[in-house]
Amino acid sequence: MSQRLNALTSSWLLAGILFLAGDASLIASTNSSWALRKWQMEDGLPNNIVTSLAQTPDRYLWIATATHLVRFDGNSFEIIPRETFAPGTKERTSTLLTSRNGGLWLAMDHGPVVHLKSSAIESFTNGLKDKLVQSLTEDASNNLWITYRDGVACRLSDGKTELFGTAEGLLNGPVCSLAVDTGGQLWFAKGGEFGKFENGHFTALLSLPGKALATRLAAARDGGIWICTTSGLFKFHEHEGLKDLGTFHAPGITLPVFLEDKNGGVWIGTSDSGLLYFDGNHFETVPTSHRQILCLLEDREGNIWAGTGGGGLDRIQRQAITLEGTETGLPFEAMLSICQDTNGTLWAVTQNGLVVFRTNGFWNTFTNPSLKGISASCITADGNGAIWIGTQQRSLLRFQNGRFTIWPAHGDIRSRTIHCLLVGRDGDVWIGGNAPEMIQRLHDGKFQNFQLPPDANAIRAMAEDDKGNIWVGSANGNLFKISDGKMTDESAVIMGREISIRTLHVSSDGSLWMGFAGLGLGRYKDGHFFCASPDDGLFDNEISQILSDGHGWLWLGADHGIFKIREQEFEDLAAGKINQLHSIVYGPNEGVPMLDANFGASPGALRSRDGQLWIPTRTALAVIAPDEMQEDSQPPRVLLTKIIADDQTIAIYGNPLTATNAVDLENSNVTFRLPPGQRRLQFEFTGINLTAPESVAFQYRLDGFDDHWIKNGTQRSVSYTHLSPGKYRFRVKAGNRDGIWNDLGASVVFEIEPFLWQQFWFQATILIVLLILVAVVVRYISLRRLRRRLQVVEQQAMVDRERARIAKDLHDDLGASMTRMTLLLELASSETESRAATTHVQEGLGAAREAIKSLDAAVWAINPRNNTLPELIAYIGEFAMGFLKSANIRCVLDLPDEMPDHVVSPELRHNLFLIVKEAINNIVRHAQAGTVRFQIKATDQSIRLQIEDDGRGFDAAPDNATADGLRNMRQRAEQIGGRFEMESKPGTGTRIVVEYFWPQPKSTN
Repeated sequence: MSQRLNALTSSWLLAGILFLAGDASLIASTNSSWALRKWQMEDGLPNNIVTSLAQTPDRYLWIATATHLVRFDGNSFEIIPRETFAPGTKERTSTLLTSRNGGLWLAMDHGPVVHLKSSAIESFTNGLKDKLVQSLTEDASNNLWITYRDGVACRLSDGKTELFGTAEGLLNGPVCSLAVDTGGQLWFAKGGEFGKFENGHFTALLSLPGKALATRLAAARDGGIWICTTSGLFKFHEHEGLKDLGTFHAPGITLPVFLEDKNGGVWIGTSDSGLLYFDGNHFETVPTSHRQILCLLEDREGNIWAGTGGGGLDRIQRQAITLEGTETGLPFEAMLSICQDTNGTLWAVTQNGLVVFRTNGFWNTFTNPSLKGISASCITADGNGAIWIGTQQRSLLRFQNGRFTIWPAHGDIRSRTIHCLLVGRDGDVWIGGNAPEMIQRLHDGKFQNFQLPPDANAIRAMAEDDKGNIWVGSANGNLFKISDGKMTDESAVIMGREISIRTLHVSSDGSLWMGFAGLGLGRYKDGHFFCASPDDGLFDNEISQILSDGHGWLWLGADHGIFKIREQEFEDLAAGKINQLHSIVYGPNEGVPMLDANFGASPGALRSRDGQLWIPTRTALAVIAPDEMQEDSQPPRVLLTKIIADDQTIAIYGNPLTATNAVDLENSNVTFRLPPGQRRLQFEFTGINLTAPESVAFQYRLDGFDDHWIKNGTQRSVSYTHLSPGKYRFRVKAGNRDGIWNDLGASVVFEIEPFLWQQFWFQATILIVLLILVAVVVRYISLRRLRRRLQVVEQQAMVDRERARIAKDLHDDLGASMTRMTLLLELASSETESRAATTHVQEGLGAAREAIKSLDAAVWAINPRNNTLPELIAYIGEFAMGFLKSANIRCVLDLPDEMPDHVVSPELRHNLFLIVKEAINNIVRHAQAGTVRFQIKATDQSIRLQIEDDGRGFDAAPDNATADGLRNMRQRAEQIGGRFEMESKPGTGTRIVVEYFWPQPKSTN
C-alpha cells in the first residue's frame, strides 16, 4: 500500500511539473478558495456597468455606474441625483476617490470635479481640461492629481489648477499613472518610463521591461511601489530596485486595475481575462460575474469589491467552507465516515461503501483483493498506523503495513452491520452495530461482548471522555457508559428521551456533547445535562455532526446546514446568564449551498491535525479552516437614515445630497421639535456591514416611552403612533453575524410640542378654574345637604316632641283614667256580694291591668328618651324578670356591664321587645320550665339575645299557638334584618337566639 501511495504521489508531482513547464504564466486556476457574491440590476443596482468604487468614513460604499451615482450599505442601493452635486451638467460620474480628510472626490466624464465633505459640496471647473478623466490621486499635501486619457496630468491645490505635460517631464503617451507611497512620495509611469515627482518636475528613473505603455501603479504597504503592466507584475523599492514577480497571460488586456490588500496580496483586474490574485508566489484566477474588471476596492472589513463591465458589482471573500466532490477524485459525493492516520493521510468511506484516501489534495479509491465484495460502513485509525474498516457483511478489517487482517462473518463479529468504530487511548478497539445490537471490545486479540437491550436499535455514535469512559448512543435514544469493563445504562441522564442520538463528541473540558434527531444539542458536564433547541437560538433541531475547533467554537452539521456557536455562550445559557444562543450559519452568503450533514456512522466529522474540520454531507465533503477565519470583530456602523412624520420626511442622513429641506441627520445635534398632533412617527436606520449584511440585527429603544431594549431582528425601520407630548430620545444599535454589537449605536433627541390645551400654563389655568368650580359646587351641595339635614333633624325633633307629648298624654290622661277604672273595679269588688258579679269584676280588673301593661309598653316604645341601647336592655331585662317571677319561674339574667353607644330606632326596640315577650310567654304557657336563662351580649358589631329554658322541649315544631308564636318571632327578626335561631329537643328544653347587626358606616376610600 505504501508503494502505491508513493507512486500516486510521484505521478501527481510529475503532472504538476509538466503543467508548469507547459505554462510559464504560473496561473493556478481553482474556484474553491474564493466566495463570490454579485449584485446586479435585479438587486437594485441601477446599471451593471460599474466604473469606480470608493468607501467613505461612514462605511458607505459609493458606486459610479454608467448611468448613476449610488451609495450602498450592504442592504440597499440609494441613487444620488446628479443635480444635487453637479447641477447644470449631464455628464455621468466616472471616477471616485476617498480624500484623506474623509471627503469624497467625484470626477465627471467631462467637466467639473466635485468634493463632498460633511454634506458640504464644493465644485471645481476653472482650469480643468474638457477631457475624459482616467484617474484621481491625492498626494501627501492633500492636493488632488487628475490624469486624463490624453496623458496630461493636472494638480488641483487650494482651488487652483496646474497642468503638467512634456515640459514638466511627462513623456508623450495616452496613459499616465500616479501613486503615492507610504512616505508621501509621488511616483509616475508613462510612455514605458517610471520615475518620481520632485521640485515640480517629473523625473524618469528607469525604463519598464518591454516599454510597457499601459501601466498602473499602487503603493505597497512596506514602502515600495507596485507596478502592473499588461502582462506582468513588478515591485520597486528605492533600496532594492525593480523586482520582476512574474508574468501572466491576459490576451487583449489594455489597462489593468489593481490594488494591494491588507494581507499583502495583489489583485489585478483585466479588461477581458477576469480577476487575478497574487499571493507572493503565484497567480490565481478568481471567479467574477464578468470578464471585464473596471475597478477594484478593499473595504474596511477586508472584502474585495470588483466593478465589472457588465456583470454588476462583485464581492470576493476567502471561502469559509470549501467543498470536495467528484472533481477532487471522490467516486461518490456523500461520505459516511472519515479519519486520519499517523502519516497525516485522510481515509474515508463513501455512502456507496467504497474506501478512499486523500493525497496532494486529491482523493483516490483504495482497491485491494481483500476488499472484493466488501461494502465498507465506517473507518478509523489507531496510533500504530493501522486502518480499521467496519463493513456491512458482519466483518472487521485491519490494514497495516500493506497487509489485511480480517475477522470474518460468523466468527467473533456479532453485529450484521458495523456502524461505529472507536480506538481507545489504551489501544482497544470498540465496535458497535446492529442485528443484534451489541458493543464489542477487541483487547489483545480477544473480544469482550456487551449485550444491549433489544429496544436499543442501531448504535450510531461512540466517544471516549478524558477519564477513559466509553460513551455509546443508540438510534432509540439510549445512552450507555462503559467504565472498568462494566456497562451501565445512563439514559436517565438525558431524562430517558426516546429520540435518536446521531453523534457524540467530547470537548477539551471533558463535556460530552450529544446531537439529537429533533431535540437539538445536549451537553452532559459535571453530572448535569442541558439541552438547547431553536427556542434557545440554536439554528437547527436535527444535529448530525459536532466538532470543536480549538478557538472556543462548536461547529455543528445539521439537516439544514452547517453552523457554529460559542461554547461559552452554551455554558452561559445553561447557567441562566443569557436566554439566547447566537448561531452563525454558513450558506449562500459564503458561496456554498445549505448543506445537509450526513450521519449514521462513527467516526463522522473530523478535526485533522492541521486544524481543519471535515464534515461529511449528502452532497459533498465540507472542509473548514478555522485557523484562517477571522472573526468579524467590527460591529456595524449604525446610522439613522430618515425620520418620517405622518408620511413627510423631516430629517435625512446626508441631506444636501438628496435635495430636500429636511434636517441633516449626519451633523445635526439639535433637538427636533415636532408640531402637535403627530399620529405616526417612523425611524429608518441602517447597520453598515459589507461582510454579511443580511445578518445584521437591530435593537431599539425610545427613552421616555420604552422601558427596555426591543429586538427588531433584521428589520431596518420602526414606527410609533400617537406619542404623547414630551421629550424623547430614540436609540438604535446593531450587531453583526458574529454577535458583536455596536453599543454606542445612533440616537436622536426630539420633542413633540403639545396643543394649546396640553401646555402647562393652560392646564394649570384650567385646573385652577376647575378647582374653584369644584369648590363652589361642593360648597353649594354641602349647604344643600346641611339644610336638608337640618330639616331632617328639625323634623325628627318635631316627631320626638310629638312622641314625647303623646307618651305624656297617654301616661297622664289615659293612664290616669285606666288607673281610676281599676280602683273603681276593686272597690266594686269589695262591696258586692253577688258571686257572678264578683267574677265579672275580677275579669275586668285583669283586663284593666293588662291594658295598663300594654299602655306602659306602648308609652316606652314611642318615648324618644328610650332610643338608647342601655334603656332597651334595662327595660327588656326588667320585663323578663317581672313576667317570669309572676309565673313562679326562676330567671337568671346575664346582661353586659359595658355597652356600645348605639341609637336604637323605635321599630327595632318594638320588634326586639315583642320577640322577647313572645318567647317568655311561650315558656310560661307551654314549657313547664323551672329556670330560664336570659343572656344579652352587645358589641360594636351586633346585639345578641339568647333565651334558654330547662322545660320539656319538643322534637318538631308544634302545630298550635306555639307554632304561630315561633313564626311571628322569625318574621319579626327578618323584618329588622336580624338572624333568628331555635333549637329544641324533648326533655332538654329550648334555646332561642336573636342577633341583630348594627349598620356599619360606609368606607370613604
